[in-house]
Amino acid sequence: MALANNTPILVGSGQYVDRDPPTPRSLSPADIAAEAARRALAHAGAIGNITERIDVLAVARLFEHSVREKVMWPNPFGCSNNMPWSVANRLGIKPERAIYSEVGGETPQRLVNQTAEAIHAGEIRAAVITGGEALATVRKATRLGLKFDWREEVAGEYEDLWPLDPMVSDYERRHGMAYPIRVYCLFEQVLRHELKLSSDAFRVRIGRVFAPFSAVASENPYAQFPEDRSAQEIATASSANFRLCEPYTKWMVAQDAVNQGAAAVITSVGVARELGIPEGNWVYLRSYADVDDLLIVDRPRLSSSYAQGLALKRALDDSGLAIDAIDLIDLYSCFPVAVTSACEQLGIDPEGGRTLTLTGGLPFFGGPGNNYSLHAIAEVVERLRKTPTKHALVAANGGYLSKHSVGIYSGELREAWRPRTSAVERARAKQATDVIVAEQAEGPAVIESYAADYDKGQPAGGYIVGRLAADNRRFLAIMQPGSESARALLFSPDPIGRPVTVRHSEGTNTFDAR
Repeated sequence: MALANNTPILVGSGQYVDRDPPTPRSLSPADIAAEAARRALAHAGAIGNITERIDVLAVARLFEHSVREKVMWPNPFGCSNNMPWSVANRLGIKPERAIYSEVGGETPQRLVNQTAEAIHAGEIRAAVITGGEALATVRKATRLGLKFDWREEVAGEYEDLWPLDPMVSDYERRHGMAYPIRVYCLFEQVLRHELKLSSDAFRVRIGRVFAPFSAVASENPYAQFPEDRSAQEIATASSANFRLCEPYTKWMVAQDAVNQGAAAVITSVGVARELGIPEGNWVYLRSYADVDDLLIVDRPRLSSSYAQGLALKRALDDSGLAIDAIDLIDLYSCFPVAVTSACEQLGIDPEGGRTLTLTGGLPFFGGPGNNYSLHAIAEVVERLRKTPTKHALVAANGGYLSKHSVGIYSGELREAWRPRTSAVERARAKQATDVIVAEQAEGPAVIESYAADYDKGQPAGGYIVGRLAADNRRFLAIMQPGSESARALLFSPDPIGRPVTVRHSEGTNTFDAR
């Protein structure tokens, strides 16, 4: 089939990793993002000057900028005041639009989806999406007493895509639900209870799900932690695999101490032909979907994401492919439940032997902040070039199983490309609740789910989602400070369904055992 000139295509990808101890030559995040972009531009294989056609440069938001008006992670070395133009200047390009992406792991895939639509509409000729993190250098250099100066004052207007809709409410924030690990533990514990597993048995299951991810990472040249860890090693707490929050140990969660970057180049068939980019270098975004979930406290079922299922189904339906026809899969894996939720929605057994990652996943390949899924997309571009008859699925997730972006890619396209819409699914996701929340909770209640924190390996405090005995309204609560009975309940074999007493004071609910 003759492809229309405005058909969007991915023509190049690049990745970067630095596992070495910090030296004066260690790269800043802007350096890493630019290096990944250079590799992606070279990977396109253009005969003409592709940089002259770049109308859009989008840079993934640094992890340290993921909280509004304050630094999420201390960085004594500073950074650019204008990441998009710092990267553009390094590349020697002058895009018409410079973009600093919103917060969330879904953003690379969502940017690909949006860019493809803009190219198809004739609004832009070509775009580079890139990002990089250097948290490993920051943390190691700080421990070693080394210093860098990464501060830059760069001029140039850019679009700051800070999200308008918050992923967490003030009520959730007041009750400890702003920290992803606690929220994902809430989801995880509901799943454990549904499966009727003890905490130890559930950890063993997580180990079995994640061991194949580790095996993939061990063979990936761009992995930050390329070591093949057994299911037993992942599941067993130790000094190197310490407990974080029930049921998690270190190697069950995303590892953000990385020096990694990834980039992709997107253009149109017409521009690719003008630039002499070989057709064998073209990869197609066959279909896509973007759907966001409710706030945590409003979701009827906490062990999976309804919006994630809607996004996956929309993308698959629009692709005309069944999941069994998808050869390559990368499921976002910041925490185990992100994988098991996607598997449930796709009808895949997470322990069934199917490879569910292209990189090795965020705990083992590495979790470079908001940019992880761009590494998965880079892998897709590389692999579909080699085997164009195959198909790939990337499922990206942001927030607390909150924002979902899916892309289905093919090495060949046999019908005219067209924009896709997830408007119906987005509306359904926002209406999918019958939960009534009691922000000021008082009286007898039961635990619906919980997060039990460790501090230096010792049981500390925790948080619950509960239901009032009087009317089944849902509430959030923090452990009554100093209550040994509440702490003992949180760290008992199965707190779910156990009775508690909840009290409200000055905007905060606290709970105690009864």
